[in-house]
Amino acid sequence: MLDVHKLKRVHLVGIGGISMSAVAKLLSQSGVTVSGSDLAETPITKELQAKGVKVIIGPHDERNLAEDCQAVIHTSASRDDNPERIAAKGRHISDLSNFEFLGEWFKDKKVVLVTGTHGKSTTTALLGNMCIKGGLDPTVIIGSRVPGWPDANLWIGKSDLVIIEGDEYARHFLDFHPSALIINNIELDHTDIFKDVDDMRHTFERLLRQTKKDAIVVVNGESEQAMKAVDTIKLHDMKVVKFGRSSTVKLKSQSYDAMMESLYGAKGMEAKINFGAENWKLESSLIGDYNAMNVAAAAVMAHELGVASEAIWTAVKEFAGIWRRMEFVGDLNGAQVYSDYGHHPTAVRETIAGVKQAFPDKRVILCFQPHHKNRTKQLFDDFVTCFDQADVLVLCEIYDVAGRSSQEDADMSSQKLLDAVKSRISNKDNQTKESDIRLDIVEYAPNPDSAVKRTFELLQPGDVCVVMGAGNIDASLREIIQKANSKKQIVGIPSGYN
Repeated sequence: MLDVHKLKRVHLVGIGGISMSAVAKLLSQSGVTVSGSDLAETPITKELQAKGVKVIIGPHDERNLAEDCQAVIHTSASRDDNPERIAAKGRHISDLSNFEFLGEWFKDKKVVLVTGTHGKSTTTALLGNMCIKGGLDPTVIIGSRVPGWPDANLWIGKSDLVIIEGDEYARHFLDFHPSALIINNIELDHTDIFKDVDDMRHTFERLLRQTKKDAIVVVNGESEQAMKAVDTIKLHDMKVVKFGRSSTVKLKSQSYDAMMESLYGAKGMEAKINFGAENWKLESSLIGDYNAMNVAAAAVMAHELGVASEAIWTAVKEFAGIWRRMEFVGDLNGAQVYSDYGHHPTAVRETIAGVKQAFPDKRVILCFQPHHKNRTKQLFDDFVTCFDQADVLVLCEIYDVAGRSSQEDADMSSQKLLDAVKSRISNKDNQTKESDIRLDIVEYAPNPDSAVKRTFELLQPGDVCVVMGAGNIDASLREIIQKANSKKQIVGIPSGYN
């Protein structure tokens, strides 16, 4: 087996990905000579170049591999027929996915894996900050960017504690044997990988089976599938801590119950968490019950890892959110504009609900780019209903992921989704259960630029606008908002990742 700690020169295929760039930084700061390739230049590739990493932009080519290259690390978006991966095979060079590499790199460390369909990035960042504030000196790898971290998606510590956002896509998290595990929730996603929710849950069960003995498992007691996974495995040799809202679930665990509720006021959100003999009130600038659950998961795990209560409270209060997770990007003519990564119907629905909780008297304008035709097709009925509580919807054409397309899904489109949403709106007066639909204006846009521009045309002073999607719509948003700022139309854009 390849000893990854003896590598001197490595090439990364798809280096501009958020997880791949963290691997590049980790290797580079460990003294390894790193090169990489990607199809397009992005702020991430520019950042890596500024840090001294050789990044080649353009079509993948076997000549991009140096003669003394010892290993190739590829993104999961890279196909087997990628020329650089074929060249590696022909030269008998090890070819690992980024998660296979990380599993090997950290196999002798105390790995805390943060998993679940929703909330992984925010929970990872929260837990990372709690452990940093608490003096545990962890290494943290996250699939987003955290303001205040020098490497944004990576924090390198000196202890054996490693906190990693565990990706369920392509079953990547099975490359780890964690010492502690958070399961935020389990809901069907990545429908090109998992045939149904049972198939997805079985993958989490497999992860639980390979979690180390005496591990800490923090699990969302409100998630039916997460609880089913935990109960199926019967984790007698692990410490299981369940958390949930006291108004919706009764928790009984081997250790203690973590009951929480979230309240909203002039100062933002207050998450109350009661467990054991302790009662916490955690102030947070985040919005939405879903973020209160993220706070609870991170706080409970940090407590189990030995972080002092005061450090947890301070970390939550100081946490301002992360890149593309309800990230404030500016004020446009009196309307607040946010960017969000949500791409699952539940994420859309919960984000809108959070905005309505935080801004109860404001119109919510949603610009949404579906991500992947297969996901849109398989979860179509849930997508049709998830926009109900927005006031205005601009629906961008689907971002179809390279290498994951199927001819069977070719007929799926945002126009088809829009027609179904409009039909639902037109029937709401005739159906009692549909009568609380707020959605009034629904429009289609063929591409991200036109979608963002049309959304901005519909804005009124006092609105809250969310531009949402895991594809390239965020790049269009930032480019358009920068141009508007240069014309003095926007004020108050915070420093960030523009």
